[in-house]
Amino acid sequence: MTELPLVSSRPAPAALSVPSKAFTYRFFLSACFLVLMLFSLTFRHSGVGIFILGLMNFIFCADVFARAAGKDLLSGRLSLAVLVTVCAGAGFLYSALNTFLTVKLFGPVPDLYLYTVMLITFALWAARRLAREKEKARVFVKKLDDFLPKSGRLCVGRQFRKVFANELKKGDLIFVKTGERLPADGIIKQGKTSIDEQLITGNMLPTSKTAGSRVYAGTLNKSDAVYIEVTEVLASSALMSVVDAIKKGEIHRSGFKSALDGFAAWLLPVLLLAAGGAYAYMLYKHGTAQWFHYLGMFLFVLALCCPAALVFTAVFPSFFARSGARARKIKIQNMYALDEIVHADTVFFDKTGTLTYGELRVSGVYPAPKVQEKLLLETVASAEQLVDGPFADAVNRCAKERKIKPKRVLCFDVLPGLGVQATCGGDKVLAGRTQWLEEQGIKTSAKIATAAEAVICVAKNGKFLGYLTLSDELRPGAKETVAFLKSKGKDVILVSGDNEASVAAVAREAGIEKMNFNVLPKTKAEIVANLRALGKRVVMVGDGFNDIIALLRADGGIVFASGRNVYNNWVDVIVKRRDLYPVSYLFTINKKLRRVVGLNVFLAVLLNGALAAWLVWRMPEAAGWHLAVGGSLAVVLLVFLNSMRMLNVK
Repeated sequence: MTELPLVSSRPAPAALSVPSKAFTYRFFLSACFLVLMLFSLTFRHSGVGIFILGLMNFIFCADVFARAAGKDLLSGRLSLAVLVTVCAGAGFLYSALNTFLTVKLFGPVPDLYLYTVMLITFALWAARRLAREKEKARVFVKKLDDFLPKSGRLCVGRQFRKVFANELKKGDLIFVKTGERLPADGIIKQGKTSIDEQLITGNMLPTSKTAGSRVYAGTLNKSDAVYIEVTEVLASSALMSVVDAIKKGEIHRSGFKSALDGFAAWLLPVLLLAAGGAYAYMLYKHGTAQWFHYLGMFLFVLALCCPAALVFTAVFPSFFARSGARARKIKIQNMYALDEIVHADTVFFDKTGTLTYGELRVSGVYPAPKVQEKLLLETVASAEQLVDGPFADAVNRCAKERKIKPKRVLCFDVLPGLGVQATCGGDKVLAGRTQWLEEQGIKTSAKIATAAEAVICVAKNGKFLGYLTLSDELRPGAKETVAFLKSKGKDVILVSGDNEASVAAVAREAGIEKMNFNVLPKTKAEIVANLRALGKRVVMVGDGFNDIIALLRADGGIVFASGRNVYNNWVDVIVKRRDLYPVSYLFTINKKLRRVVGLNVFLAVLLNGALAAWLVWRMPEAAGWHLAVGGSLAVVLLVFLNSMRMLNVK
């Protein structure tokens, strides 16, 4: 497998490496300075006192931006930290010089202290939010211990000794009882059972295991006790490969990017050019003799043309987009992954629980000649009523929906991989595989051989009553979603741990031509990683623990929530609906989000620039600090109102 670099070769903006708590207390401190300064300006307190408040804000609150800006400049990057440091520094310098010089610098307002503090406060809030998002984007393995086996029964002679699972070695013989999780990978040496391997393969049906069958750590022994020879210790098991990939995936998911840094990269040069152009014009018009006096124009334009609303241009739309999607039962955990999903080259779908519901349902009831359908359902429901498993659940659900009351069962016995035999009111009932019933001398129907679905044959007192077919239905919108992705030029591939026949049937029904079957979690991740190594953008759509490596390795991950989910924030999007339409809905959200954010940035830069130009045009009429601050807050309000359009995306 080609290993991918888990982090970008280019260093991320330095501010993103700062913990959110560093921004949190600075934000609240800066907010206090903002309130104190507003109070001082309102009651016209000493200019020196206001300068001290601004200086303290710059030293104790904006220091985090100054340090990050220095690191970013050394690495050749323009970021939000650089933009805030330069523009806030320009505003503070303009204000400080006007406070202490006898001749004021050229500018329409006496000082920009309040605007500078407001800009720093808003920027700290935005940086705090980004830092928290980055921290949440890391893998949070909250319930991983639920899947790691704790202990096993080591066979020592004719006795059993309970040991920790990580103490088992290759070649050890262990004994696993019914209902226990296997403590290591191995081979069954003695016994016959059925194993629930959904954790590893995603297959919801227990797999029949006999002597010589391979089994995996963490899977659940469902039917009978078995002896197993350990072939791989827990640390090298298939389950631990998932755990290790999750730990590495934390680094991969930490490759977080901020739209604000992207905006700052082009906005800062524009502001420097605008401020430099305004300064050059003043020197050209009035001469270079008063270059220091007209330096105020450069500092004023550079400070005020940096819109305080900039930090909200992407934050507000993202907030409303998340709220609107949440109302549709779609939880977008990483807004920046929407671009990856929309521009992906390949989309992988898991089968069970993703394209399909992940629940077996009775799709057909076929009674034998002269046998009533009600009798067939009553008989099989009576036999299966106390059995635990997907087949029994489907039968019992069907009986309940059709209001069929099963008879009281006197005794029953589950035969792993074959079926169940029960005694109900003096009648002996068999329900299970076709081959098993025929081995018991019961002739079944020839039509069963043509059935493409799972089959339960039923017999009572040696007489064949008929059979039921069970299937896992496609989610609503599966065909439409696949067709939509193909229309967008995406390569759609079905990948599953199920067998070839099952995967092929679902792929054919959904309209997917490419598929991979019998795929273990590690192999899913290898397929995804190999495509990414070829320069392809890959999206993984899954639902279970066995998909998590591929989800973490992909450029974008979408999961359909179910009772089997164990992740919290390991993926980009969680869908809590029973249909597949949300996949195409994400494309619509991203398209409108880009438009709204683009319009927000345009409005913020244009209107703040217009505000600065208007204040200069009014000269020599003096303007108060409230015009600069109030105008900037009006732009923030306009950005807020425009962002609310994301609440209703159709």
